[in-house]
Amino acid sequence: MAMLRQLGTRSWGTRLRGGAVRPLSSLNPQGPPQDAPPPPSSGPLVGFKVLDLGQVVAGNFAGAVLGYFGADVIKVEPPKGDPLRTLRILDDSGESLWWRCHGRNKRCVAIDLHREEGRDLVRRLADRSDVLIENFRPGVMEKWGLGPDDLKRDLIYTRISGYGQTGPKAAEPGYASVCEAFGGFRHLNGYPDRPPVRPNISLGDTLAGLHAAFGAVMALLHRSRSAGGGGQVVDASISESVFNMLEGCVAEAAMAGHNRPPSGSTISGVVPSGTFRTRDGRYAVIGGNGDSVFDRLMAAVGRGDMGVANPRYATNPKRVEAEGEIMGVIAEWVAAHTLEEVLAAMVAARVPAGPILSTADLLEEPQFLARNMFERAAPPRPRRAAAAMSAGGGGGGGGGGGGDAPGGEVLMPAITPVLHGTPGATRWAGAALGHHTDEVLRGELGLAAEEVGRLRGLGVIA
Repeated sequence: MAMLRQLGTRSWGTRLRGGAVRPLSSLNPQGPPQDAPPPPSSGPLVGFKVLDLGQVVAGNFAGAVLGYFGADVIKVEPPKGDPLRTLRILDDSGESLWWRCHGRNKRCVAIDLHREEGRDLVRRLADRSDVLIENFRPGVMEKWGLGPDDLKRDLIYTRISGYGQTGPKAAEPGYASVCEAFGGFRHLNGYPDRPPVRPNISLGDTLAGLHAAFGAVMALLHRSRSAGGGGQVVDASISESVFNMLEGCVAEAAMAGHNRPPSGSTISGVVPSGTFRTRDGRYAVIGGNGDSVFDRLMAAVGRGDMGVANPRYATNPKRVEAEGEIMGVIAEWVAAHTLEEVLAAMVAARVPAGPILSTADLLEEPQFLARNMFERAAPPRPRRAAAAMSAGGGGGGGGGGGGDAPGGEVLMPAITPVLHGTPGATRWAGAALGHHTDEVLRGELGLAAEEVGRLRGLGVIA
């Protein structure tokens, strides 16, 4: 991968979870096999089966989160592949690096849901699953005979949509870009005198995926405690997941008539908190939100006379009234110092502060390295390569990764949150389209090789 080759030329390395520091130059996609794949996760969701019909970002991320912590996730996608496979930067095999991350630990099966024989396979897989995840437009699964009422009663049926399963906009398609705006986030994100902006990530999709995964786990917990063992529908939406981030905005608008506006690099109603340009042209984010922190901050910038002992600045409401003055004093002090000088002074004063880091910066950040926040994983080897290695006495095949896999090893974020007793694990990066089709259909459903071949010949599977 061109990007990984470029990273590999740098002199720094990364600390892998459970291992020593390794140079990123070891991420040679054409190199020899690296470490053997780790054993199946001992995470808290081991033993649960997830049928992941999600696509693009939100559905894929929900399934990925469950797979991080040990669930057996069977990813079903069309014979042409999930659109996520071709988004953004691709590796040497033509697969998206984004997919390699969101597809980790999933067993990938290609089934055409527009064919009745394909839908029947999904029904049979659902019968063997604890959780189903889907993010089609509301009504599509029912049209296919795959709705909640069509499948087993104890299934945790997890749905993600743009606007929810009911309401006047339920049937409308929704991407994060649109639903972030509809859910109130975009109005707050930006500057008052400029058009609203979006972050360069699919924030709404990721939030919806997290809400869906959390809902699925809560529903599993309820099922385990319920005498009837019943399933239920988990109804998550992108717009409502974003709406859930709005803190006190709803109460402020309804009860106080205050429609919180965009506020650029500050947060309205909390002073001081903002981004400040340093002498060397970089930026420091400083938060002096609490009384004692504010007192230490003003002393650090040489204006102890503006601390909480001064009635004009004694409380946050008073500081909000004097926001322009306070922010101006801090900005002037920061502008006279380098970023390193600013951060050193803030650390000494015990004031929360930090730099604005890019992704490339994070790869070198000592805190992230100390926390082992990067992992290397490869997609599973093609079956032919795995069989050849097995015949030659090499490492085993199966679901695990290997250095000669298409696209080679990928550096990706380590799994969070960190569970000290039952941590998550990455066993392989996102697999090739249909890599596990035969394994799943034969192993889970008991189909004969001849039947699998017939379905493949008809284009029902790939």
